Amino acid sequence: MTISIALCTYNGEPFLSDQLQSLASQTRPADELVVFDDGSSDRTLAILRDFADAKPGFEVRIEQNPSRLGVSANFAQAIAACRGQIIALCDQDDVWEPQKLQSIAAEFERNPKLGLVFSDAKICDEACNPLGYRLWQSVGLTGALRRRAENGSAFEVILRQNVVTGATLAFAAELRDLVLPVDPSWVHDGWIGLLVAAVAPVAAINWPLVRYRQHAAQSIGALRRTLYQQYLNAKKLDGAWYAQNTRQYEAALSRLAGPCAGTHKPTAQTLDLLREKIAHWQRRTAIRGREISRFFPTLGEFLSRRYSRFSLGWKSFAQDLFLS
Repeated sequence: MTISIALCTYNGEPFLSDQLQSLASQTRPADELVVFDDGSSDRTLAILRDFADAKPGFEVRIEQNPSRLGVSANFAQAIAACRGQIIALCDQDDVWEPQKLQSIAAEFERNPKLGLVFSDAKICDEACNPLGYRLWQSVGLTGALRRRAENGSAFEVILRQNVVTGATLAFAAELRDLVLPVDPSWVHDGWIGLLVAAVAPVAAINWPLVRYRQHAAQSIGALRRTLYQQYLNAKKLDGAWYAQNTRQYEAALSRLAGPCAGTHKPTAQTLDLLREKIAHWQRRTAIRGREISRFFPTLGEFLSRRYSRFSLGWKSFAQDLFLS
């Protein structure tokens, strides 16, 4: 079973060398490293070429985009260029634990039908010192929700909220035609996680296989927010934001139900769950856009149990009822 690492870079000089060294130190080596650089103006390309010249034990292929594409489109390019049977996504600023690829390979060997693997991670500061909590705590994948993800209900968990972070994600290359192209309204990891979970089994590794570095220049982070910060963020989410999220799930339904899915067809029950998610977000869009009382439409949605199945339960119910 061959493994490709898809690494995307952009002005990654401060942290890239640490990440590359962690890739070279894997107990189960990769078969290739495919790098797509999005127009770096620092020493990123020089660091990559020096690493390739040092012959780390696997092939290194480096491409540079003539113009900037952005994170998701750049990852789509790297994924398309991978030759391995498993594609592991890699961010430029993290550090992989030595057993990461070995753990991923073991999951795919244990279940040949597996579509995707993702793991927990240690949240670290700029110097890669652990901050005392993990990624799954940050995204809410704890307790009963974590057990559901580990025990075969990953699609329902991911449909409720995205808990798959690209830095920890690896998926079967045979599903590449399903996920490419990445819909432009989505971030690539959320898109891949949802679509693959809809058609294939998912393994959730309850162990931190990545040191997930937090710093000012990163695109998406996982720093803890205070209750007040969560409140301020929730107040910004208006009807337009909910409408945009509704369109995202409509795009996912279109891909899964259409000819683009090819031989990777979800069950009718899976499609029905996705349609319910869309209906829930359509209702939340209407609620957050109302200028009159929200009480009855919000209560009706609560009684349908869709807040607990497709949003964050009581927290989402309270946001729709009280925030404007």
